[in-house]
Amino acid sequence: MYKEILKTLYTFLGENILNEEKKLKTEIFDKLSTKSDYYEILDFLKSETFSQKVEEKFLSLFIISLFNRLRISIDIEKRILIYGNEKINLDIFGLNKGIIYMEPILKELIELIDYGNLPTEYLFGILSDDISKRIKYFKELIYGSNITEEKWTEEELKGLINSLTDSTKEFLKYIVINGRSTKDDLIKNLSLKDTRSVSAFTSAISRNSPENKEKIIFGEKGKIIINDRYREILKNLLL
Repeated sequence: MYKEILKTLYTFLGENILNEEKKLKTEIFDKLSTKSDYYEILDFLKSETFSQKVEEKFLSLFIISLFNRLRISIDIEKRILIYGNEKINLDIFGLNKGIIYMEPILKELIELIDYGNLPTEYLFGILSDDISKRIKYFKELIYGSNITEEKWTEEELKGLINSLTDSTKEFLKYIVINGRSTKDDLIKNLSLKDTRSVSAFTSAISRNSPENKEKIIFGEKGKIIINDRYREILKNLLL
């Protein structure tokens, strides 16, 4: 679907599409969520012939979307990935070498989308341009760090929802509908007292979830984010 929207826009606008960055983000790149979404756009980017400026813009928007989906902050103008106080120079991925060069790297990153509970710290460490950090995280993997957890079934999610209070269900419903939300938005739109109320709801969801299960929601940099793997199922159960 998003591939066809992008193709149509480019057919009509040509080079003028560079003036429509906001539209490209809101209508296409910000909405990519599944592996198939990303693979369709990637297929379009490598199958068409663009001017250098257009290719760079499309590739930048694609990369921003993909790393945001993997919960890693990116500053495309400074060409860095950011996690806490750590930074990785994007040049190690060959950003300036174009889509064909980057395709194998992008495909591997797209495949990580299926790992709904993959800790950002591990992924960032493995991507690091500091080889000592790569070795550190590789060692942790070898020594049995549990970076993946069991998936939820629909029945298990139904049981989780039934174990929550009405107010916690409303909190979860809001996150499910919006996908992600800042704590300030949650406080305003759910009439909560302060950030402690947000923490209380997230703790309640975690407390009622078995330890061996993937997280339903993530807290990251002042935002609460739903695990996209379960968003549609939760929509059906909650709405």
